[in-house]
Amino acid sequence: MKIPFLQRKSPFRVGFIAGLAAGIVASAVMLFINVTWQGVSLPEVFGSLLTALMPPPMFEYLHQLIGENAKHILFYGILVGQCFVFALSGALYYSRIKARGDRLHWYHGLLLAFMLWLFAGVILLPLTNAGLFGENLDAGIGLGMLSLAVVGLVFGLLFVFITDAINRVPTAVLPQAEVNVGTRFIASSRKRDELLEDEPDERFSRRTIIKRGLIVAGITLAGVGIWRFVTGGFNTSKIPVAQLLQHYKSKIVPPPTPNYGTIHPAPFLSPEITSNDQYYVVSKNLYADPTVNGAGWSLTVDGQVEHPFTLDYTQLMALPRKQQVESMMCISNDVGGPYMSNALWEGIPLMDLLQRAGVKPGATKVAFHAVDDYTDSIHLSKALEPTTLLAVRMNGATLPQEHGFPARMLVPGIYGMKHCKWLTRIEVVNYDFQGFWMQRGWDDLGAVRLTSRIDTPLDGGNVSVNRTTYIAGVAFSGNKGISEVDVSVDAGQTWQRATLKQPLSDLTWVLWEYTWQPTVKGQAIIAVRAIDMEGNVQDPTEEPPLPKGSSGYHSISSNVS
Repeated sequence: MKIPFLQRKSPFRVGFIAGLAAGIVASAVMLFINVTWQGVSLPEVFGSLLTALMPPPMFEYLHQLIGENAKHILFYGILVGQCFVFALSGALYYSRIKARGDRLHWYHGLLLAFMLWLFAGVILLPLTNAGLFGENLDAGIGLGMLSLAVVGLVFGLLFVFITDAINRVPTAVLPQAEVNVGTRFIASSRKRDELLEDEPDERFSRRTIIKRGLIVAGITLAGVGIWRFVTGGFNTSKIPVAQLLQHYKSKIVPPPTPNYGTIHPAPFLSPEITSNDQYYVVSKNLYADPTVNGAGWSLTVDGQVEHPFTLDYTQLMALPRKQQVESMMCISNDVGGPYMSNALWEGIPLMDLLQRAGVKPGATKVAFHAVDDYTDSIHLSKALEPTTLLAVRMNGATLPQEHGFPARMLVPGIYGMKHCKWLTRIEVVNYDFQGFWMQRGWDDLGAVRLTSRIDTPLDGGNVSVNRTTYIAGVAFSGNKGISEVDVSVDAGQTWQRATLKQPLSDLTWVLWEYTWQPTVKGQAIIAVRAIDMEGNVQDPTEEPPLPKGSSGYHSISSNVS
């Protein structure tokens, strides 16, 4: 069979195609080893580096532009780049071999694998602060060397096999303007084929490949941004902030007395307890979160302590535990966004572990280290609060893998980024430890900002005139409780007090409801605001999530007909 696509087998083209094919398989093997055995994933490492180097305003802009899929687009972009690096290495390597007049043998594949193994482990990973062969990662230098070696071997040997297969494919006959059986024309044709074989293929030149790759990336990014804009991905208030600020008071003294009552079931209203499968999931990982085997897992408590110790899963589960209902919200959540949930947790008070270890004088913070190399920290005073837990169960079940099994932190009053999942180490330090997201411009204190959300009716939906409609949603202030929720159905000109459902604890969100019977047809702008138990009033000033969490009033439009 003759393949026109391979009608000119220049070494660069053959090496590029073979390198690309082998690189795709090798990249898949890399991801498999990373997910299964926590081996080194170069796209994850480089993704972390890029987010660390990216200026915070650019990070926030891209987050707002692309939305929740930003990290996936970044990951797949890096993965495609890795495959092209494999392709170019194959093209250059094979071109070098052919220039020397050699044939490609299996040992050439081993040599290529060894060179790439050294390049990744000795040059690339140290440049990303992952250390020699990833020694600074949770995988360690041993697993780093092994996982990169397996990926290199798969690529090198498969590259040789694919290159040999391509060379066995007959070269397609180029179309001729005229056919002549004379020897002069045959010789001319042969000369022409030789010249064409030596010509660089414009479609496969390095400059063209890079140029077209950048064009595709730019079109993809623009397309995603346009889609987000068209579908309302950019959350902006439907009420001018200046109008909301006219009669705004930041604090009410004394705080209002909560108006508790019965909440009517309403479609789309969040359940008071979020089921494990519906609880929001956010992590730094670009491709996949870790899967931890409890049998081989352990937790170490060390640092500035008198008696460091290590617990396996069985020993941890044998410790006294307590239950608490607590809500959690991601710091990247937009006003009215979905990254907020509530659950019944069960765990060991962190203060019990720290008291057992014996904190040394001068310690100031407690740092958390996770299986996926995530880090964060809280102040020692916060760590010693009785509600700061090491959670091992969620809603009456063993902590699910996606929520941090075997153990995760619970730190009420602070955004979810500090509720570290997949814990392996608790380190007491005497300096200002800066975690993963702090190094990328996010606020270290991470205190939850007072917020409220309208769940029902849906934005842009229809309601009936002169009929009762229940406007309902949730309000949350971390560990400060909610004393009042106000609803406006006239774009913030007037406000009416909503009914609150008695919360399950002082650490949870509060469900609220306002009974509305519209009397005029047309479009109504509905807004909500909350007041916490200290009298602090929700800030109407619009701010993006970066660096300390979003603020503003959630508002929707309803068509009254």
